[in-house]
Amino acid sequence: MVRSGARFFAAKGKMKILTSLILCIASVAFADDFKLINGREYKDATVSRVEPDGIVLRTKWGIAKVYFVELPKDEQERFRYNPAIASAYSAQQTVNQPTTAVAGRGQPSEVISHGAQVDINQHLARGNVTVVEFYADWCGPCRLLSPSLEQMAQTDPEVALRKIDIVRWGTPVSQQFNIHSVPQVNVYDRGGRLVGNVFGVDFDRVKAYVVQAKTGGS
Repeated sequence: MVRSGARFFAAKGKMKILTSLILCIASVAFADDFKLINGREYKDATVSRVEPDGIVLRTKWGIAKVYFVELPKDEQERFRYNPAIASAYSAQQTVNQPTTAVAGRGQPSEVISHGAQVDINQHLARGNVTVVEFYADWCGPCRLLSPSLEQMAQTDPEVALRKIDIVRWGTPVSQQFNIHSVPQVNVYDRGGRLVGNVFGVDFDRVKAYVVQAKTGGS
C-alpha cells in the first residue's frame, strides 16, 4: 500500500510538471496582448522566445524584446521572472556583446528602443551593413516603408535591421538623435560608420546607401 501510494504521488507530481510545461508552451505559441507599465501596448504579439531578462515578441512590425522590468507583476510571475538570474544573464550578454552582434547578421528586424536613449554602437552588426529605422506606430508613412526594409533584411545576409520606436515627439531617444520627422533611416557601413540619412519614404535612396555602405568599412 505504501509503495502504491508513493507511485500515485510521483505520478501526480509528474502530471503537475507536464501541465506546467503545456501551459508554458501555450503561452508562447499563441498571439496575445501585452501592456507595459509605461502604458505602451503590443497587440496580437506572439512570444517567440523567453529569456531570463525578458521576452522576445514578434509583431507585424517586426521583433521586439520586452524586459521583465517593463512588465506588470502578474506577467513577470507568468513567465517565472527571477531578478537575480536576469541580472546575471544581462551582465553576461554585455560581456558577449561583440560576439552576439556578429552572430546576428542577416536576421529579421529587432526593436532596440521604445523612446529611451540607446547606445547604437552596441547594436551595430559589425562586418555587415546596419540599417536603423526610426518610426512610430501612429506614423502612416512608416507603415509604408517598414515592409520594404523588413524584406531587405530578411533576404540580404549582409544587412541587419534595427528599429527605434520614438513613441512620441520629445522622448529621450528622439532628442538623442535629433529626430524631427519619421520615418528616418540611418545606414551604417561594415565598420560602424554612418554613411547617410534618409528622410521619408524613399526606399531607393536607402538601397543606394546600402550599396555604398557595403563597399566601405571593414
